[in-house]
Amino acid sequence: MPIKRFLLLLALVPALAACEDPSGGGGTVDEDDLVFIQAAPNAPPPQSTDTTFWAVKGRDTELRLRYQTGQEFLRFRVRDGALLRRPDGSAIGQGDSVQIRIRVVNSGAFNFEFSPAGLKFDPKEPAELRVNYAFADPDFDDDGDVDDDDEDFEFGWWRQEAPGLRWERIGSVRVHDAEEVRADVTGFTRYALAGGH
Repeated sequence: MPIKRFLLLLALVPALAACEDPSGGGGTVDEDDLVFIQAAPNAPPPQSTDTTFWAVKGRDTELRLRYQTGQEFLRFRVRDGALLRRPDGSAIGQGDSVQIRIRVVNSGAFNFEFSPAGLKFDPKEPAELRVNYAFADPDFDDDGDVDDDDEDFEFGWWRQEAPGLRWERIGSVRVHDAEEVRADVTGFTRYALAGGH
């Protein structure tokens, strides 16, 4: 192997390693291979299952979805520099606004649809998605028994481009003390809280 080619491959190793996601991001599976986190039978209903708000380039904006009891279950933050491109590919300029819609696909699960589909956020300053799972069914893996929050069953955010397509795991962080799962978002699609079999 020529020395230049060898050195080029050697230089790529750290870059490829940096792309690895320790939380398992990047894998795709069929819907039947996922266990979707379900709401507990006593979970309060959401105040709204379909909400819109305006995000403005240059302004930090945040939307919080709450249960009828007032407790927060979803938080979506668009940082001031996050908006990058509209679905048609055109750049979003400073001061431009985009109407964002968040729809609860299934109120019995942590499954959400974000639109407009194709909206892109800057990977250097992504939007932030958080969900509180305090009112999740404590049988996370759906095997018939109550799971300890620190058990081996790992769950996080998964995305699906369109109904019927495979699901892709995205990098997410589970904060056990806050009963919260967080992820950075660079584009719009359907997101659900789930784990693999």
